[in-house]
Amino acid sequence: MASIEDIGIDLGSSNVIIAERGKGVIFNEPAVLAVNHATRNIISMGQEAYQMTGREPTGITVMRPLQKGTIQDFDLLSLMLNYFVMRVVGRQLFNRPRALMSISATSNEIEKRQLILRMLGAGARRTQLIERPLAAALGANISINEVTGRMVVDIGGATTDIAVISSGEIMARSILDTGGDAFTEALIRYIRLKHNLLIGWRSAEDLKSAIGTVDVQDQNTLTLPTAGRNLVSGLPRQADITSQECAEAAEEPLHALIEGLHSVIEHIPAELANDVFDEGILLTGGGAQMRALREVIEREMQIPVYVAEHPQEAIALGCAKVLERPGEYGRILGDGRRAR
Repeated sequence: MASIEDIGIDLGSSNVIIAERGKGVIFNEPAVLAVNHATRNIISMGQEAYQMTGREPTGITVMRPLQKGTIQDFDLLSLMLNYFVMRVVGRQLFNRPRALMSISATSNEIEKRQLILRMLGAGARRTQLIERPLAAALGANISINEVTGRMVVDIGGATTDIAVISSGEIMARSILDTGGDAFTEALIRYIRLKHNLLIGWRSAEDLKSAIGTVDVQDQNTLTLPTAGRNLVSGLPRQADITSQECAEAAEEPLHALIEGLHSVIEHIPAELANDVFDEGILLTGGGAQMRALREVIEREMQIPVYVAEHPQEAIALGCAKVLERPGEYGRILGDGRRAR
């Protein structure tokens, strides 16, 4: 394996994304593991484990060790992180890379310290931490050191991280429990109630990706046959689901997201609020790719809204950018540790 340069890591609830300094994203897999209940043995991780979702054999569960920004099972998270990083870095005795990892605002000091130690064990020479909104802004080519306030909204799988950044600091922040998963859950619930049809998580994700929209005013109606289990007969059945139905299903989580944006703007100083109205809102994260989300937020907020060029990869790319210019961004980094 060729020597890997320094790496930036987006440790998310849905995916782990790794970018190499100067080269871009080199790894992106679901943050899930398939675990044997009885033995606690790991059956598979990443994409292989995700493919088992909804098809798990008896005694096997596909788990997310990180949920809503909170570590649910530290041992499993550590094993997964170690495995992913080792796949990228390999067992290099020399030229071990530095690592910069994004962290959730809900991570406590013990969790931060343990994550750093695990990264060192996985092969990093030194590991430091960075707040997710700062990394997301940098990954979207936003200059965070300017005094002008910028609003960054990172829509992850489990949570949405809303932040206003000025002079390299997070001036205001709110974390919502509404992320991309909330839209998937709402779609499953809607189809169950309207069609008496129970569809699986992966089917709902595929449906959302193929024809899903959050705009009830969208006149371009698309239809996709979707299979599930009839809740009356218990037998397999297929129903034609429309994009209009997807939009109706999304109304509740969409309302929660927009209310969260309003709340942050209402509680920041007037000058920063004026900056947000002038500069607009930047959307990052995998959830930012939901069809018509940008247009609906812009229409409801009456503020310009932009989506990062690579929204899902923005945080990892931002981490890699900091590693390219550590002197410029050194003050935004958390304490780190070196391998002994």
